[in-house]
Amino acid sequence: MIGVTFNIKYDDDYSSRYRKLHDRMADFGIVEDKSTSCLFLDTDDTEAVHRALYGVLDYRKDKAIVFTTYAHTLKSFGPT
Repeated sequence: MIGVTFNIKYDDDYSSRYRKLHDRMADFGIVEDKSTSCLFLDTDDTEAVHRALYGVLDYRKDKAIVFTTYAHTLKSFGPT
Protein backbone atom coordinates (compact mmCIF):
# COMPACT_ATOMS: atom_id res chain seq x y z
CA MET A 1 0.00 0.00 0.00
CA ILE A 2 1.23 3.47 -0.89
CA GLY A 3 0.39 6.69 0.93
CA VAL A 4 0.40 10.12 -0.68
CA THR A 5 0.22 13.26 1.39
CA PHE A 6 0.00 16.55 -0.42
CA ASN A 7 -0.31 20.31 -0.13
CA ILE A 8 -1.81 22.04 -3.14
CA LYS A 9 -1.23 25.78 -3.25
CA TYR A 10 -4.54 27.63 -3.12
CA ASP A 11 -4.80 29.78 -6.25
CA ASP A 12 -6.97 30.08 -9.39
CA ASP A 13 -6.17 26.49 -10.52
CA TYR A 14 -6.46 24.85 -7.08
CA SER A 15 -9.80 23.10 -7.69
CA SER A 16 -8.71 21.80 -11.07
CA ARG A 17 -5.44 20.35 -9.74
CA TYR A 18 -7.19 18.84 -6.70
CA ARG A 19 -9.79 17.10 -8.91
CA LYS A 20 -7.11 15.90 -11.38
CA LEU A 21 -5.09 14.50 -8.49
CA HIS A 22 -8.02 12.49 -7.12
CA ASP A 23 -9.03 11.30 -10.59
CA ARG A 24 -5.49 10.15 -11.40
CA MET A 25 -4.93 8.50 -8.02
CA ALA A 26 -8.22 6.59 -8.46
CA ASP A 27 -6.42 4.71 -11.25
CA PHE A 28 -4.28 3.12 -8.51
CA GLY A 29 -7.28 2.17 -6.35
CA ILE A 30 -7.91 4.60 -3.50
CA VAL A 31 -8.35 2.64 -0.28
CA GLU A 32 -8.82 5.62 2.04
CA ASP A 33 -9.42 9.29 1.25
CA LYS A 34 -11.36 10.73 4.18
CA SER A 35 -8.66 13.31 4.82
CA THR A 36 -8.35 16.34 2.59
CA SER A 37 -4.60 15.95 2.11
CA CYS A 38 -3.73 12.26 2.34
CA LEU A 39 -4.64 9.24 0.24
CA PHE A 40 -3.86 5.55 0.61
CA LEU A 41 -3.60 3.59 -2.62
CA ASP A 42 -3.88 -0.11 -3.39
CA THR A 43 -0.52 -0.37 -5.16
CA ASP A 44 3.13 -0.98 -4.32
CA ASP A 45 4.52 0.95 -7.31
CA THR A 46 5.87 4.14 -5.74
CA GLU A 47 7.58 5.18 -8.98
CA ALA A 48 4.33 5.00 -10.99
CA VAL A 49 2.52 7.09 -8.39
CA HIS A 50 5.38 9.60 -8.32
CA ARG A 51 5.32 9.91 -12.12
CA ALA A 52 1.53 10.33 -12.08
CA LEU A 53 1.86 13.34 -9.77
CA TYR A 54 3.80 15.22 -12.45
CA GLY A 55 0.77 15.04 -14.73
CA VAL A 56 -1.66 16.56 -12.24
CA LEU A 57 0.21 18.83 -9.83
CA ASP A 58 2.42 21.84 -10.49
CA TYR A 59 5.83 20.95 -9.05
CA ARG A 60 6.71 24.67 -8.86
CA LYS A 61 4.06 25.37 -6.21
CA ASP A 62 2.49 22.10 -4.99
CA LYS A 63 4.09 19.52 -2.69
CA ALA A 64 3.54 15.78 -2.32
CA ILE A 65 5.19 12.93 -0.46
CA VAL A 66 4.80 9.34 -1.64
CA PHE A 67 5.50 6.72 1.00
CA THR A 68 5.16 2.99 1.53
CA THR A 69 3.01 1.77 4.40
CA TYR A 70 4.16 -1.37 6.18
CA ALA A 71 0.82 -2.31 7.72
CA HIS A 72 -2.46 -2.36 5.88
CA THR A 73 -4.45 -1.52 9.00
CA LEU A 74 -6.05 1.91 8.89
CA LYS A 75 -7.84 3.52 11.81
CA SER A 76 -9.90 6.67 11.41
CA PHE A 77 -10.64 9.33 13.99
CA GLY A 78 -13.43 11.84 13.61
CA PRO A 79 -16.68 12.00 11.64
CA THR A 80 -17.12 9.70 8.68
